[in-house]
Amino acid sequence: MTEGIEIRPTKGAARDLFSVLMELEDPRARVSRSQSRERIISGLAELLWYLSGSDSAAQIGYYVPYYKKPEVSSDGHVIGAYGPRLMDFDGINQVHRVIDTLKRNPSSRNAVIQIFDHEDSEQAPCTLALQFVIRNGNLDMLATMRSNDLILGFPHDIFAFTMLQEVVARSVDVDLGTYYHSVGSLHLYTRDQEIASRYTGEGWHRKACMPAMPAGDPWVQINALLVLEEIIRTSPRIDIAILSLPKHPYWRDLALILVAYRLLQDGRITDLALITESIHSSFIHSIVQDRLDREISRN
Repeated sequence: MTEGIEIRPTKGAARDLFSVLMELEDPRARVSRSQSRERIISGLAELLWYLSGSDSAAQIGYYVPYYKKPEVSSDGHVIGAYGPRLMDFDGINQVHRVIDTLKRNPSSRNAVIQIFDHEDSEQAPCTLALQFVIRNGNLDMLATMRSNDLILGFPHDIFAFTMLQEVVARSVDVDLGTYYHSVGSLHLYTRDQEIASRYTGEGWHRKACMPAMPAGDPWVQINALLVLEEIIRTSPRIDIAILSLPKHPYWRDLALILVAYRLLQDGRITDLALITESIHSSFIHSIVQDRLDREISRN
């Protein structure tokens, strides 16, 4: 808010720091503790959008309306969407290639996912590449960004990328290491200065971590969660009693985050209170309970 230089890119005036490296020693501390900056619902939705391989503006726009803007999407497809580049870039599933590379050679330096493409111009992806390395029995990850908006993009990137890091760690059966976030242009738009001031004015929030992803190959559960997300999002009305939720508490809680959002959208506060009580993780329960309390106070 006070350092860097003033720039005037096409999206509006901003204050910019160039060449910044951030380090998150515990990637599970991936969610802001602030009410105004907590992004677990939209972050999870964005992660699942990526892993589905989709570029559908309708899918992610249900959770993040920004993606429905005409300058971001064309004919219902998000320009430069990460999903196709992660899961089917020129016919290659880059996530599974990274996993296979590290399984074959844990010391490999070639476990890299390319996001930015030489043909990108307008609405180019903010992320250039994701690199994964195993060091001292832990999976470290480096995200390299050409550009990062501190208010909008940064919280989602931290959530989705550290979740992907944990998915890869579980897939190759190693512990979760450190997350590194390297940014060319780290910027705060002038229009968001007031939001940033309110956030910093809250002071420091106590560190809290999401629960650890269960050991073992996560892909059966991920694929089931992708199917469930579509059902929750597209059904005319969800029936909680017959919804086929995961049995494992970790994956069930992630599904309940999506259910909670749908119930909020539908205004079903009584049902939301019921599913909130069934959330296993105290971390996730506190977030959903806070959303419930705020909704009740509005009514």
